[in-house]
Amino acid sequence: MGHVILLTAYTGPALDRIRSALGLDQSFAVVQTLDALLAEPIGPETSLISFGTGVIVPSDTLARLSRPAYNVHAASPDFPGRDPHHHAVYRQAPRYGATLHLMEARVDAGPIVGVALFDVTVNARPSDLLAAASEAGLQLIERFGPRLLEPPPLPALPDVHWGPVKTRRSDLKRLSTVSCLMDEAEFERRYRAFDGGAHDNLTLRLHGRTFRIEKREEQPAANGRAFADFTEDGFVALMRALVTRGYRFAELGDGGSDRHVVWRHDVDFSMHRAARLAELEAREGARATYFVNPRCEFYNLLEPGVLALVRSIQDHGHVVGLHFDAGALGVTQWTRPMLETAVAKECDLLESILGTAVGTVSWHNPDLSNVLDFDDEVIAGRSNAYSARMRREYVYCSDSNGFWRFKSMTAVIAEGHERLYLLTHPAWWTPEPMSPSERIDRAILGRARAVRRSYDILLARGGRRNVTG
Repeated sequence: MGHVILLTAYTGPALDRIRSALGLDQSFAVVQTLDALLAEPIGPETSLISFGTGVIVPSDTLARLSRPAYNVHAASPDFPGRDPHHHAVYRQAPRYGATLHLMEARVDAGPIVGVALFDVTVNARPSDLLAAASEAGLQLIERFGPRLLEPPPLPALPDVHWGPVKTRRSDLKRLSTVSCLMDEAEFERRYRAFDGGAHDNLTLRLHGRTFRIEKREEQPAANGRAFADFTEDGFVALMRALVTRGYRFAELGDGGSDRHVVWRHDVDFSMHRAARLAELEAREGARATYFVNPRCEFYNLLEPGVLALVRSIQDHGHVVGLHFDAGALGVTQWTRPMLETAVAKECDLLESILGTAVGTVSWHNPDLSNVLDFDDEVIAGRSNAYSARMRREYVYCSDSNGFWRFKSMTAVIAEGHERLYLLTHPAWWTPEPMSPSERIDRAILGRARAVRRSYDILLARGGRRNVTG
């Protein structure tokens, strides 16, 4: 038997299995580094087997070998290159394994002579695949045994070829960089695929700096209880309390002498939250008026997706009105003719977008101008949500700024007033408790992620490359 070089990081029982499978005696060397490999003598009967190492064998070393050199790649042929176990999880490979191939100058490019595959379980992590692929690689060596040391090379498998994408370390770094614009599904996919166990692979780039992510589960917010009222469950509880106490859901300007509630939503930040609350109200038999702002910075009524949400609000039986944004028009001191003209134009604009009549108006940030001075029942032919009558005849409660500044709505409803006027802002009512600032971040990031998703979908539909790094 000639001289055998084992280029491997394996020690202990795994190394013993390799030695036993190859039938090695004392005429072999185990090397773990490139320098150690280059220091080994190479003669006409030298064999080289590489397994479980990142060392790349130089092409001139391969050229000096008279016998075939083999590498066991701890991955299936579909995943040539670096860090294949991470990419296999990310690409949701149904099968994985190990590949035995002849070494050539190019890495993971030589003819494939043996493959050992196994099914990938649903919850497999990269470390699971690496361990199973390493075992599959040992089994390949045991299957071929001393034949790996013979002069004739093993025949290539005729129908087995390397995958088209050879990954590099830069690919791992690129896909390990997460963004707050990723949707939750993509983040979870990367978290599972590129979590490096003891290595903190995941990073976040922000303002020219890179931060490494520590892999800890999020702890419940300390202030969660303080905002427990402002959840979808809390919102449903308010509706049911109104029904229990005999309130009828009335439209703005409807009036009536019976016990009723006028429920108004000013949609300042999130049309998605508004559509969700409209759905919850419809389930409970409640009706409300949703005031939307054509000049809002947080949503665009001309976007097809946003417009579809507004239409879903209407389809659930609710009324849509104008949320008049005086600040967007750059006026702080209004005269009646100016205000009447401006409101009429804004209503015309909203009606052209919605294709339906708009009969109500509310003021956006009314304390930033003098619009509260105009408290007539009707402004520009539309019911005024800030009329003197509404202030005078109704008990009012608002969730402005996402917390109860005075009494909670639960407390006000429990007092049993005959006429209630409730103002809510849909962005504050989320599935789980959050601080007001967190809810605003949720609305902003949700919109940003949707825009990012639209960009990705557009490139995919056009068959264009989505360059990410």
